[in-house]
Amino acid sequence: MKSGILGAILLIVGIAVGALIGGAAAPPKTVTTTVQQTVTATQQQTVTITAIQTTTQTVTSTTTATLTATVTATATVTAAPQVPASEVELRKAIGSMVGSNFLPRFQSVAIVRDSNLLCTVVAAAAAAALPPYVKAALVDYNATNPKASAEKAAQYQAVFLAFGGGGEPLQVVDKATRDFLAALAETGYRGAVVIRARTWTATKQFATVKNDTRIAPWLNTVQIYVVLPNATHITIARYNATTGALIPVMYIQRTTGKAVKPYTEAEAIFLRTAVGRVAGAVLFQGYGKVAVVTSTDPYCAALSAAAYSTSRANSTAIFTYTGNLEALKAQIQSYAPDAVFIAFGGEEPAYAIIKATDDVVTALRQIDYKGDVLIHAFVLRATAGLTKLSQENIQWLSQKTVKAIAPDLVNRKVNIVKITFADGKPQFDVLQTLPMPDAVANILAKILSS
Repeated sequence: MKSGILGAILLIVGIAVGALIGGAAAPPKTVTTTVQQTVTATQQQTVTITAIQTTTQTVTSTTTATLTATVTATATVTAAPQVPASEVELRKAIGSMVGSNFLPRFQSVAIVRDSNLLCTVVAAAAAAALPPYVKAALVDYNATNPKASAEKAAQYQAVFLAFGGGGEPLQVVDKATRDFLAALAETGYRGAVVIRARTWTATKQFATVKNDTRIAPWLNTVQIYVVLPNATHITIARYNATTGALIPVMYIQRTTGKAVKPYTEAEAIFLRTAVGRVAGAVLFQGYGKVAVVTSTDPYCAALSAAAYSTSRANSTAIFTYTGNLEALKAQIQSYAPDAVFIAFGGEEPAYAIIKATDDVVTALRQIDYKGDVLIHAFVLRATAGLTKLSQENIQWLSQKTVKAIAPDLVNRKVNIVKITFADGKPQFDVLQTLPMPDAVANILAKILSS
């Protein structure tokens, strides 16, 4: 019998390499794998037997053989990089502090991120920390089509460029930054651009950006801010494209996550409480029902509580406005006040105060409110004497009795004024003057300077 075994052993070693997610790449690891494989082979053979009778017989036999083979395979595996938790926490803290303290000064913000994990952490933390009155969007950077990303970002008042998480080489961050800014310049964008410290470093303190002919002529048409962390604070500085100088505009304390202010929380509460007492004891006097419309800001809450507790109106109610115009209309109609005191102006930026005030006046106009409108001093300041409200609302207010608290810091006085409009411009007639205590004047000066 002719013997022979037809067998084949095929070993495939498949290795999946994890994609880099940020941070420094871990060193390669060498892995030795021992594989045992059992193979079953089926053999067919034809045997010819010749006998004396010259009879020929054909026999087909099937033989099964089990083979065991040990194969040693050596492969090099690049392990997924390890991102220390401390690095993630650092980026999260930076994003949160910038998002809660600096970015809210803009009415809308586009946060542009690349695929790096640490960049995504910064971007997501910044977006999550924004107050609800800021319109925001996360924009993914498309390296093959920067124009598409820039066109999305250009729809917003500010762009926070969260590039350079820590994993990419500096030259990659530099190129991505310049390509994106060049595309943003091409859209005709005229807003603000906020960049991180590593982007600042990668571009050699913006030297490569200034030397890029696609971008250089555009730099003086936008506001550029740089986020610079150190051991105790985060400094946000305005970049002067002409001189290259950085001018600090905000310091954020890393231990508290709050912007450093020239006044204390206690002083801010004291000032609002003092204004609230003036509102309640003086401005509300002579009214039957006064509705105080305010926000959830703690300083506004302090003002409203003081106004309520000192109110000389027959009845006072506090309504917190959170953006639901229909609910506010229902509350005012149900209460039927003869005066509405608009009391926004805590830590909200001016545009948020303008929007909220315009909303309240719109609600009053739409329900055909017949009473007087009373204005808090910070509302008067943020709205530039109500001139930043919609023309329709200014026209409606010109037909109403409007009174306001108007501090005169120079002369250390507090005036109660009546506001009338001539050709859309406000006119202020002083109805009553009160002395401004030195303690109030000093704190007001600090707050107005911040």
